[in-house]
Amino acid sequence: MPFVCEQCGHRSVKWFGRCPGCGQWDSLTELRDDAAAGAPDVTWLGEELRSISDIDVGDVERTPCGLSEVDRLLGGGLVPGGVVLFGGEPGIGKSTLLLQLAESMACSVGKVLYISGEESEGQVKLRASRIGATSDRLFVLSEQALHRMMAAVEQVEPVVLIVDSIQTTADERVAGEAGSVKQLREVSSALIQLTKAKGMTTFLVGHITKEGAFAGPKTVEHLVDVAIYLEGSRTEDVRMLRSVKNRFGATNEVAVFQMTEAGLVEIEDPSRFFLGESDRPAQPGSIYVPVLEGTRPILVELQALVSPTGGYGVPQRRCTGLDINRVLLMLAVMEKHLDVHIGSADVYLSLAGGLDVRERGTDLGVIAAVLSSFRNRALAGRTAAVGEVGLSGEVRPVRRLKERLSEARELGIERMIVPRASRLPVIKGLEVVGVERVSEAITALSFE
Repeated sequence: MPFVCEQCGHRSVKWFGRCPGCGQWDSLTELRDDAAAGAPDVTWLGEELRSISDIDVGDVERTPCGLSEVDRLLGGGLVPGGVVLFGGEPGIGKSTLLLQLAESMACSVGKVLYISGEESEGQVKLRASRIGATSDRLFVLSEQALHRMMAAVEQVEPVVLIVDSIQTTADERVAGEAGSVKQLREVSSALIQLTKAKGMTTFLVGHITKEGAFAGPKTVEHLVDVAIYLEGSRTEDVRMLRSVKNRFGATNEVAVFQMTEAGLVEIEDPSRFFLGESDRPAQPGSIYVPVLEGTRPILVELQALVSPTGGYGVPQRRCTGLDINRVLLMLAVMEKHLDVHIGSADVYLSLAGGLDVRERGTDLGVIAAVLSSFRNRALAGRTAAVGEVGLSGEVRPVRRLKERLSEARELGIERMIVPRASRLPVIKGLEVVGVERVSEAITALSFE
């Protein structure tokens, strides 16, 4: 019999103390296929074989969930028959957001069934009371057995089903404990088939590993229609709901929320939220950068601090909200192509407001902010910069430049340094300066 890892699904013909796939200790178990000989035939939904030209696909009627940020993230609302895998770190607010969504759907659309395998009904009620979830069409069940969950679905006939979480759900007919690889596959497949047959929308809450990925086999992610993460720091009140897979819309979309005592509150204008008081005088080491999260442009403030080490210790390189490896590349580009020697200085960078950005359009802003702090001179006027910087010093184009410029102008930016290779749009009231190399960009920047 083969052995399979309960954490990542890696298969092996022999047992290992440590999984070769994910590195977890004592996670390989023997896979026994007791029902292989007499397993019944499993069909999807009984669809007949047809030519693709004979299939009539009408317009998909999306159902708004009542939270505009979530609707935009999903591409316009919930799709009947869609399955959403919802993940996030413990305590980040997954259950709170789903309970808010359940209350909104129960008030506006129809019955919602919230099944909790980790909390009792009383615990769910305490959270519901805190966020004001009191609809009579919101039903709660504390259960872990799959067959009882399916019986509850038949009884309630909900429009939306929420299972919190899939790792605690077990099918008594399948060997293994809840959360094992085989249980996850069978339970997920059963709930997905039930969702398609009933035409409802199902949210499956999934646990997250320490690396930030969904726990369990990748098979579950392949089966679902949408996969979204709720991200954020426990020390900050900002939460980012990020889409990493969406069969019904664009991927890499984000929705921004703020955690409050009454639950998660939507932030419909993230740029103003992250900038805060934007009328304060310009400071050395500060520059505005229009970043792109999914299809949404967000204007953020990038801050840098360059401080001499005094000859003691190894110079520090620290950043918050940026990719540290990318920052180190930009510092090397400055040394090589701008003749700026900061090898003996500590460099700290941060995105104000707690936003976490991984796109390369911040490269030009990183260089400008570091140089501003190094010279201790603020950038003149309300200036912003965007562009990817190559290792040879060239400034490369970025996606959706026009949308970035429009967002910057709306928030009072008067001058933008952008890649010349991009098609430069004309924005009324905004001076757009195109540059080809990083040395040109620094020359174009005016310092007070």
